[in-house]
Amino acid sequence: MPLLSQPENKNEIKEIRPRLGQINFVNCLPVLLPLTSGQVQIDADITEDTPANLNSGYSSGALDLGAMSSFYYLSNIEDLVLLPGLSISTKAEVGSVLFFAKDQIETGCRIVVPASSATSVALLKLYLAIVHSVKADIFTSAKPDLKEKTYDAALVIGDRALTVDAEWSKNAGRIDLGQWWSTNFKVPMVFGVWAARKTWRDGNIEAFEHLSLELQTARDLGLGPLFDEVLKQAEKRTSLSRERLQRYFLEELDYCLEEEHLAGLSLFNEQLLKHSIID
Repeated sequence: MPLLSQPENKNEIKEIRPRLGQINFVNCLPVLLPLTSGQVQIDADITEDTPANLNSGYSSGALDLGAMSSFYYLSNIEDLVLLPGLSISTKAEVGSVLFFAKDQIETGCRIVVPASSATSVALLKLYLAIVHSVKADIFTSAKPDLKEKTYDAALVIGDRALTVDAEWSKNAGRIDLGQWWSTNFKVPMVFGVWAARKTWRDGNIEAFEHLSLELQTARDLGLGPLFDEVLKQAEKRTSLSRERLQRYFLEELDYCLEEEHLAGLSLFNEQLLKHSIID
């Protein structure tokens, strides 16, 4: 059961609802839409935001559990516990974590990256170290733009990656970082997970287990009976074709968390440590 606060009036007992973070990118629609539409009744207060802002919420204690970047989870693994069965991963190309370069990648090149996702930036640094043996000058922006003359390359993720892909691919080299990882390491690339702060989980075992099941139910509905509505909302947000979005959700993204995904997450951590990208 959720923790109980101690009200000023000792005769009253006020229940504290779990505070759940959900990423507001299109890739989370199959999990989020069933919750916000009321198709899955979930006993939690939901906050929708970017991965970076949600990570701050978990660190400050403003959020109890929810979706988070894999990099944040790995960086705070002693304080977090995974919710079973659910992730944002890919076993091939992911379509929404794309690196575009105007020319050859060299040490000192200037790369602009989004401020909203630590995992994708860490994966890019890993790619640069392994493939090019370079350390680039990294700059953050709310909206990376390859057209800016001050930058030699750009990393784009999420909804923006989906929308600029066709145009930018005409004039720059393109690397799908999910495909690069899965091709070279033969395990899924796990970009995001659902996890809870251990201190909250330990005092709320029943709520933790219940929410874990409800989130998996939401995913199954979002990719099943409610998939048509997911596509409609994704079309409105991206202006991409239904066919492109259907491929994105069903072929490029993977929402499971099984042994192979855990192996991929562990290997990602090992590589980040090996190349001094994570402490």
